[in-house]
Amino acid sequence: MDTFSFCPNPDCSFHVSAPQERWYHDHGSYWTQTFGAVPRFKCLRCGKTFSLQTFSTHYYAKKKVDLAALFERHAASQSGRALGRALGLSTGSVQNRLDRLARQALSLHATLRPYATPHEAVCVDGFVSFDVSQYFPNELTFSITADSRFILELSHASHRRSGVMTPLQRQRARELYAHWNPEPGGIAHTFRDILDSLAIERPPSPSNPLVLITDDKSDYSRVLDRHPLFRSQDENHRVAHRTVDSHLPRTWLNPLFASNYLDRELRKDQANHHRESTCFSRNVANSLSRLACYIAEHNYFKKFLIKGSVSDDRVHADAAGIPSCLRMRAMEGFFSDRAFLSRCRLSSPMRRIWRKADPTPGRRKAEYLAAFALR
Repeated sequence: MDTFSFCPNPDCSFHVSAPQERWYHDHGSYWTQTFGAVPRFKCLRCGKTFSLQTFSTHYYAKKKVDLAALFERHAASQSGRALGRALGLSTGSVQNRLDRLARQALSLHATLRPYATPHEAVCVDGFVSFDVSQYFPNELTFSITADSRFILELSHASHRRSGVMTPLQRQRARELYAHWNPEPGGIAHTFRDILDSLAIERPPSPSNPLVLITDDKSDYSRVLDRHPLFRSQDENHRVAHRTVDSHLPRTWLNPLFASNYLDRELRKDQANHHRESTCFSRNVANSLSRLACYIAEHNYFKKFLIKGSVSDDRVHADAAGIPSCLRMRAMEGFFSDRAFLSRCRLSSPMRRIWRKADPTPGRRKAEYLAAFALR
């Protein structure tokens, strides 16, 4: 007999938590070419019907794909087309499944991130890449714990190209920017997103002052000075901001080593961020979905110390103080049990990634997102 712990209808009182006794009854079945006979059920409280597939990561899919293999290959730096060739999929199907995995990753991260120990300092730095073309550089601002290298948050902003350009390049830039205006103060906005998340999940306390480590970018100091997290501190709730010269050697002695390490890993592990490559981000929302998958792989699947002892099988979440039993329980249905937006407590940047709300430069239409993904 199939058992379900909640009603999939967000408006039902059984959506957050259903009673122990059986709260639904059988309601026939339907046939699909991919999954065969699929049982249907009806909620006794709201009267809405649902099926076994409603709770599956393959909901509404027309072809069953090995999501674990896709997740592993994606983490191994394969591009979208390489994934399609390896798994016999179109690039559209690859991105569709990566979007599904991204929602699973965001749900997992939202569940486990609050359990990370608040004692560590937090490194914040921007990773620079580009979207569509090099006329649209972006800033991917990450927060990551200094010692365990556990990624906490990610925020994205697009901005105009800077630096020296030839006359032809300047002319091309004027043509492109005539139809596109980036968000003013985008870099400051990404840092504000990071501070908002830290204020909720890592507020300073008498025993745990919040230590922020950044480079000497003026935007960071200006935003921090105006943020409530900094302005409302008192004797028992301190926020310390340590700035590091960005020209210092990127060794493990550098206080920003965690951010520099993540920068290197992203260049290595994400095909669309390789330098001088034909692989680059054509779509901001799709690129962020891939990064959401990568954050989950880095935090909850990847071994913390590659060169450590063979017996040391900790992942970054374990090093960050998240109980391994809690992590394993949360990961049990990662590839099979569909995550619901209405049951996730996502930060503002993570919610934008789920909803594919970050716009692509030069593109006026909103990104398509299936209606079921918004429930």
